[in-house]
Amino acid sequence: MGTTTSAEQGARVRRLLIPVDPTERSRWGLQYALRLQRSGKPVQVALLFVSEPVTAPEVLRFRTQVEIARFQAECGAHILHDAAQPLAAAGVACQEIYREGDIVEQIDDVAEQLGCDEIVLPLPHARIVKLLSRDVVREVIRRAKSVPVVTIDAEGVAEKALDSWV
Repeated sequence: MGTTTSAEQGARVRRLLIPVDPTERSRWGLQYALRLQRSGKPVQVALLFVSEPVTAPEVLRFRTQVEIARFQAECGAHILHDAAQPLAAAGVACQEIYREGDIVEQIDDVAEQLGCDEIVLPLPHARIVKLLSRDVVREVIRRAKSVPVVTIDAEGVAEKALDSWV
């Protein structure tokens, strides 16, 4: 009575996959991770940046595939490093992962390979934006196999989460 076991004291670490890109919107997931950590729910974060293959003739005409891949990898490393800074400052364990390929497939594959508990994405864009560009968030939600997708707002508040984690 009145005592707790070490298992009860130490909450299970939740492993989050947060895909990032150059946009501020993709950083919303960082706020979610920081919010969880501050509330006493320990997290580990895997940041993922995916470069899609460049096939545009306008680009390939002036650069080789090797040059393009090198440039994309350098940009990806900068984006990942920048995104990791607030997590590192808060003491959140963070892994930076760079992949090439289809964004949606890579997100799902990496989440499964790393045994992530959640894929954290910003709320989907309004439907009108969907007409103008690829809607990666909705595609990931639709195609996610075994890892739940949590969508969050700009403050890092989950719109949808597992009942046991709310």
